[in-house]
Amino acid sequence: MFQKLAPSPALSIFRFSDIDAFRPVEFVADARSVPLNLANFHTARAMVQLPCCQITALSSFPRIVDVSYRAAHGVVIFQIEDNYDVAVNGMSVNRPAFVGMRGNVDLQFVEPRGSLHAIITLGAGLRDREWFDNPDQLCPFTPDADALATVRSVTAGILQTASAIPELLQEPRSALALQEGLLLAIDEMFRSSRTPEVAGRIASRGYCRLVRMIDEYVALHPAAPIYSVDLAEQCGVSVRTLGTAVASVRGMSLHRYLRLKQLWSARAQLVKGSDAITVTSCARANGFHHMGEFARLYRSAFHETASRTLARARGSD
Repeated sequence: MFQKLAPSPALSIFRFSDIDAFRPVEFVADARSVPLNLANFHTARAMVQLPCCQITALSSFPRIVDVSYRAAHGVVIFQIEDNYDVAVNGMSVNRPAFVGMRGNVDLQFVEPRGSLHAIITLGAGLRDREWFDNPDQLCPFTPDADALATVRSVTAGILQTASAIPELLQEPRSALALQEGLLLAIDEMFRSSRTPEVAGRIASRGYCRLVRMIDEYVALHPAAPIYSVDLAEQCGVSVRTLGTAVASVRGMSLHRYLRLKQLWSARAQLVKGSDAITVTSCARANGFHHMGEFARLYRSAFHETASRTLARARGSD
């Protein structure tokens, strides 16, 4: 899709090929990604504003991502292509689906490979179209295939129009007509969709709570060795339940998840380039007490040594 789009007065496009340049931009949007593979890193985002809603298309990358949505009037998220495999708050989404929510919702995504998303953020000027039953709750839906195809086509058409004929988006009647076509298509997608089983949603909420407890514990004890038995006891569950929660929500083992968090915490400190920090002190401050292990894991994750990251941040590489 992005190959067919060019920036215009009606369409903003941002492209990144450097994860360290992308992460500060992502934080502004209240999202926090941990890439799973940095090889050939690339991401892009396109945005177009309609009279009462905003369309964002996002080309993502293999990652774990936490997003805090504060959407008083609602958000609808769907994949633009079928070739994807995503888990949302511990619920696997490996077939066409979309997410609807309103209010304050925290989402935890796992994307084993990159995908193309569309995010429709509704504004205050829209009347309630009765898409969202309960505020502050995530609800994934399985849509009718034809209804989803229509929403995808309408969304892609608006993005292409904003790119090629931006003056149409700047003319109020034309912009309203494009918006109405999108809203009607989403109406039908909601009307013909199915929701997941209640038991799956309840298990998902419990697993997400456990992962948040793990994240809070690691943040409070960054330099301490972390043992699964102690962590499970802290969370009030068995090691097995803790492992199941992490596998469901984060898509990996508890051990790998803890190591990944520590590695990215170390990198976040190194890229600041402070004269007061060394690779050794940074590793130990993030729970690594065997420098050989830290060096091996860091190079495997980031395709460079920790010393090179620090040197580049200081401008001496």
